Amino acid sequence: MYSSMFTVRPAFHRFPGYPIAVGKVAGEPEHEVRGNRYPPHTYNLHYIRSGSGWIKTESGIVHLSEGQGFLCSDHHVQYYGSNAEDPWEVWWIFCDGEGIRRMLGDKALGDPWVFAYPDIRRVDESVLGMWELGEARDASLAPKLAAQLIEILLELLLHSTDLHAPSRRSIEDRIRSTAEYMKGNSVMKLTLQQAADHAGVSMYYFNRLFKRYMGITPMDYMNEHRIATAKQMLLATPHSIKRIGLEVGYSRSSYFIERFRLVEGVTPAQYRERYSAAEDTKQ
Repeated sequence: MYSSMFTVRPAFHRFPGYPIAVGKVAGEPEHEVRGNRYPPHTYNLHYIRSGSGWIKTESGIVHLSEGQGFLCSDHHVQYYGSNAEDPWEVWWIFCDGEGIRRMLGDKALGDPWVFAYPDIRRVDESVLGMWELGEARDASLAPKLAAQLIEILLELLLHSTDLHAPSRRSIEDRIRSTAEYMKGNSVMKLTLQQAADHAGVSMYYFNRLFKRYMGITPMDYMNEHRIATAKQMLLATPHSIKRIGLEVGYSRSSYFIERFRLVEGVTPAQYRERYSAAEDTKQ
């Protein structure tokens, strides 16, 4: 779905910034822009409400997800798009104004400004407010539209953090570091989202990158270490199967037994009986 709305152009041309158009793209896996460039003093702002996508910068590809976005200036040749397997919902504002460059400072230079913003609801309110003002098609509302744009830009400048395209090596290091973190916390109720946050990427890309660098899915990796801990507890403690399952991170004993059998070929009870008997024979 593509939605857009062009605002009424004001007769007054000295606003520091003014929104020319506002729009949204959602559920479009093939949404992609390759090589667009806009006139002087124009800017193209995008922020992602859900799903994921990417933008190409001089430093490399930056993968984006909910709460992240980018701003391209007039000198940028723009390359960005939605992730085909996890299409983004992205809101955009196309704006102009000679005062915007002064406001952005060094963020208007070099690469597109790519950012993470912690509270997209606040931006939502401002963008929806801008949409409603624009729909009125009333030139007398131009000062409010200009003020709304400045408010959004200031909110992002003051409360967002910059994102950069990491090198291939740094990505691999982060994935391997996260694997160690998962290993050390495998018996906790650690979610894949928490692991992805630790790696600093979206959950979709975390799954793909983890499989690439570790040769196994994150969930299988977590299960392997939980089962390894459970095996130790089965032989070293008198705890029940249910209790051991809970202590290694499985809330349902039936699921614990199922995962254990898949890895070891026997149930936890059979494993305990077999290897406890072997230990008794040695003694």
